[in-house]
Amino acid sequence: MQKLKKAIIPAAGLGTRFLPITKAVPKPMLSVLDKPTIQYIAEELISVGIEEIIIVVSPDSGVIEKHFGECEALEQRLLLDGKQKLYEIAKNTHRFSVKFVVQHEANGLAGAILCAEPYIKDEPFALLLGDELLVAKEGDKPCIKTLAEIYESTGNSVIATMEVFGDDVSKYGNIGIESEIDGVIKVNAILEKPSLNEALSNNAIIGRYVLSGEVMGMLKTLKPHGSEIYLTDVLDKLSKDGKLLASTITDDRYDVGDKFGYIKANVEMALKSQEIGQDTKEYIKELAKTL
Repeated sequence: MQKLKKAIIPAAGLGTRFLPITKAVPKPMLSVLDKPTIQYIAEELISVGIEEIIIVVSPDSGVIEKHFGECEALEQRLLLDGKQKLYEIAKNTHRFSVKFVVQHEANGLAGAILCAEPYIKDEPFALLLGDELLVAKEGDKPCIKTLAEIYESTGNSVIATMEVFGDDVSKYGNIGIESEIDGVIKVNAILEKPSLNEALSNNAIIGRYVLSGEVMGMLKTLKPHGSEIYLTDVLDKLSKDGKLLASTITDDRYDVGDKFGYIKANVEMALKSQEIGQDTKEYIKELAKTL
């Protein structure tokens, strides 16, 4: 079994729900507090020891490459001014080994993954979707670390899941559950955004995956659904072959692709901040009195 060394972060979406800001600023560069969402996602991978991150970008996303690159003039100025803490913050943005590939055709998540094929080939890879921030609770393992450990102990692809109810069932990929042992779910089927009556369970697929080395080759054989090809088609095939596992997330999850989810992420991350957490808490208490 090959060791997990690489990760893909798809970041080529147009972010139309956040227009007009996303006309000029790529959606993955929208910040939660003072950090772009894509950096939070890259930092999740520190716990896994990933050696290389492949970020799939749109043709006009040079600002993402700039963010993860060096800025010697800024760093030198911060050092000269004695601003060591700010220097470390700036330096940390280029501690990752990052490659960039451009997705020229808007053909869905599977299409974005295939753009990274020259760097992945037949190796296993972690896949982290940019619309979801997952923040591990204090003392808990990050979700991606749990997935990586399950992959390395079984050799099977593994996906993150959470329970959803009512109309939310139809918003996500849905998994059929064959069994569950010690928190590891054996998946026996996948449906893409089923109706409530069609759903296999209340378990939705969440945007964190560790996928085995056979997946990239399987993606090349997919037939499109209209203009898109679906990763869930490969996941369904793996599940029917007994090669797909799942783990329920325990992290705090924020849907930052949704305006209200984005606001929640900013508020809750502000409350957790050592720098402004107490001030934010007092402000919210006072604000609540006026509502």
